[in-house]
Amino acid sequence: MKLELKTLSFKKVIYNYNIYEQEIEYGGVLGQAEMICGFFSHKFVCFRKENCQETAAVCLYEIETKRERHIGNAILRYIGIPLKFGDKIDNVKEIEKMYGPPIAIDDCWVDMLLYDYLISPDILISIGIRISNNKLVNMEIINDSELISEIIDVRRKWDIRKNC
Repeated sequence: MKLELKTLSFKKVIYNYNIYEQEIEYGGVLGQAEMICGFFSHKFVCFRKENCQETAAVCLYEIETKRERHIGNAILRYIGIPLKFGDKIDNVKEIEKMYGPPIAIDDCWVDMLLYDYLISPDILISIGIRISNNKLVNMEIINDSELISEIIDVRRKWDIRKNC
């Protein structure tokens, strides 16, 4: 799967909003995050590890309003993800055709299921679907093996299929 993630900067994609940078910890790793002014800081995150120019992760969280979907979908188009925020996903099997079976499914969110797909050793995609309306509202894409290893162990522990 060819994704345009390593070169992603919100400044390249989002022109009508101010972008600010902040030092954060993402998955236990220190680095810099680009965020979009006018939204909660966790809504749109473009993360680079410390002393690295390449984007290691992008997280688009609870993207539900028209304004948020417009921005989120522009980011997904740039990256090369064929899904859109607000899409109704009635059958997760359609996503599995693109990404394979999920390595974990997490239900610890309010009214949301989070499906984690390990596309390759250095690409993890997490897709959040709102349970009440089956709409895509979350997307996290990580293309850094260190981050993936930090995150994947925790997510597998929360996999709801293990609790059945």
